[in-house]
Amino acid sequence: MGRGGLSVFVAFIVGAIAIVSLLLGDNPALFGAGAGSEELARRLTLPGDVLLRLVVIVIALSVVIGIVNLLYVHIGRLARGKFYSAVLLASFAVTIAWTVLNKGDASLLEAVQVPIESALAALLFPSLALGGARVMQKRADVWGLLFVAVVLIVLLGSLPLAELAPVQAFSDWLMAVPVNAGARAILLGIALGAAVAGVRALLGQDRAYRG
Repeated sequence: MGRGGLSVFVAFIVGAIAIVSLLLGDNPALFGAGAGSEELARRLTLPGDVLLRLVVIVIALSVVIGIVNLLYVHIGRLARGKFYSAVLLASFAVTIAWTVLNKGDASLLEAVQVPIESALAALLFPSLALGGARVMQKRADVWGLLFVAVVLIVLLGSLPLAELAPVQAFSDWLMAVPVNAGARAILLGIALGAAVAGVRALLGQDRAYRG
């Protein structure tokens, strides 16, 4: 068995163990009732649990390595006089020190992050307005008009004005029915794509196993 065949074999075994463990763990009724059934369920799901824990450990180590690399890069940039690197390093040091001294309290992070997110959300209106203007410049057809009309309705519906109650009701309907349906369709597409990618990986048809 060559290197490619060994990789396919290992990927298939690991994937099969994880799938079986997850299916059995989510359906404890398959084992019946009683102490013997619980012990059997624990033994059958143990390999999958170990693999998932290893994945979590690898992800955590990847995050730590990424942080170390980020600090290393910005320390080098700071040596070359980059001001933004100094801001990033100072923010990182203050956040870590605050979290350690306050035993995990994230109030400082929230106090900084929430205003920044609010400011970014405030930029949504001019961004959508500019996008609608560009759409009308390039495609002045029915779909362009529909896009601009929906944007205006949603933006007007978000204003806290009693006079806009009908617009707010229609905006809520748009968000609850068409937008929700589109979001579910996107999630279904993502799920199907993930399933196809998983099957290709298990069968050794993924590009990573070739050549």
